Amino acid sequence: MITQKTQSTLSTPPVSTTAQNMVRRSQFNTHVLLASLKTLKGQFMLLALLSLLLCLILALTQMQSFQEASNDLNTVANGSIPSIDAAQSMAQYMEDIDAKSADYLATAPLKTLAPCSVVGYATSVGNLSVHDCDDRTITAEITQANQELYLAAHNVTYPGERTAIDRIMAGFEEYIGDIAIMRSEYSQAKNVADSQDPHMLNARHAYQQANSVLNQHINQLPLSNPNGSPRFAETNIPTCQENGQTLAPQTWALSSIHTNLDCLSGINKAHLDAAYNQATSQMGSNLFFAIVGNVVLWLLLGYTMLRMTLITHRLVNLGLVLALAGSLILGIGVISHFAQLSGPHGDFSQMVNDDYNSVYDAALLKRYGTDANADESRWLIALEYNDQQDADHWAQDWRNNTAQVRTLISNAQKNQTWPEEIQPLAAMQANWQKYYSIDGTIRSAATNMSDPQRILTAERISTGISNNTFGKFTDAIDALSQANRTHFNQTLQDTSSYLSFFMLACVIILPVLGLCAVWGVYQRLKDF
Repeated sequence: MITQKTQSTLSTPPVSTTAQNMVRRSQFNTHVLLASLKTLKGQFMLLALLSLLLCLILALTQMQSFQEASNDLNTVANGSIPSIDAAQSMAQYMEDIDAKSADYLATAPLKTLAPCSVVGYATSVGNLSVHDCDDRTITAEITQANQELYLAAHNVTYPGERTAIDRIMAGFEEYIGDIAIMRSEYSQAKNVADSQDPHMLNARHAYQQANSVLNQHINQLPLSNPNGSPRFAETNIPTCQENGQTLAPQTWALSSIHTNLDCLSGINKAHLDAAYNQATSQMGSNLFFAIVGNVVLWLLLGYTMLRMTLITHRLVNLGLVLALAGSLILGIGVISHFAQLSGPHGDFSQMVNDDYNSVYDAALLKRYGTDANADESRWLIALEYNDQQDADHWAQDWRNNTAQVRTLISNAQKNQTWPEEIQPLAAMQANWQKYYSIDGTIRSAATNMSDPQRILTAERISTGISNNTFGKFTDAIDALSQANRTHFNQTLQDTSSYLSFFMLACVIILPVLGLCAVWGVYQRLKDF
């Protein structure tokens, strides 16, 4: 009996037949491709496509490298430095407020009038007594410190900054409250020259409370968790380095204004250094790959153009000429700027190691110097109130701070880079030596038991020639800082500009050059 096959059986070829067809098709395509590569037309099409592909790869990788450098630059310039500057400036203002507050209590008997210079005023505010000038200065510097705190609070970027800012705000409110009490008690004293007057004793106690908030611990605590531990705005608070010691998050956050300012500055300085290290570590490899990639592209385009010229006998192929010339100009620019960014004398190193480190060291120098000058005033007010323990403490603190100043002056001299630094460095050294010598005179006068007005005599020297000399010292520091800040800003502006330019140039020009190469080859395909 004859049976008829079903339609489904007839329409479905065997599996082995389908696989064989696919293999044959693949072999045929491979054969066609290999055959086309043996023709001039196929070879030039391959060279054109390779040129376009390499242009696209270079555009992507080089744009990404410039973008990473730009991000690191932004971290340095906008993420870290403003907060470091604000923390250092606020610390200087706080130390000077503390010094002026000590003088405020001790200098009432000094009635001599002299021109009074107050921060924020371009000229003298008039002839005032030392006490009245200190009163004006305290008010002005509280305003300036508050402004720096505002700037830092609006530039929070990294973990730990918000906690430091919150604690500094709490401490600052407490500090200026104590200073307000000091001034109020002083105004109620019957005899401000009598250190045993009840209101003068209360005024000094309020000053000591303010100093404790500044240098020991902030009394106002944050809210507590149910288990009694302090509740901060952040959960990922980092440790902090201060005077060579590593402080746990809760330890530094519950410490003084001084410590929180140090940690705010330290957090940002750590991120600045990390961004610098990341940028410099990548620059070498970026430069290497830029050289290799661009040289390969030049060789590929040069070979394509030379072969096209020899075969077609046409001296100029506009597309290939544009592609080769453009890639040479852009590639040399890219390589030279990667080289300019990298190395020990590159732009990043100049900005961070040369310029900003000098600005930072100048800020530290001014801060430790201001602290030492404040120690002198604190020491005198302790003697005025017969507090020998307090006097011994501030004498030792003065020795510690002056040792730091000497070290920082030596570092500043070693790090001298620009001609504009020479004169400020010389003036800084000369005025510090003079100031240090005057301090010895102050201490001799204050301990001269044959002089019943010895403290007043010492105060007259301290608030007169000593403060004037110290002012010249800080003016020299400001000039040194400004010289380096000017170079930093100029390098920052130039670097930011060419990074933006090359990011745009790579992402636009390189693909266009690849298309020019393809177009140049395509125009001549009819000749083959």
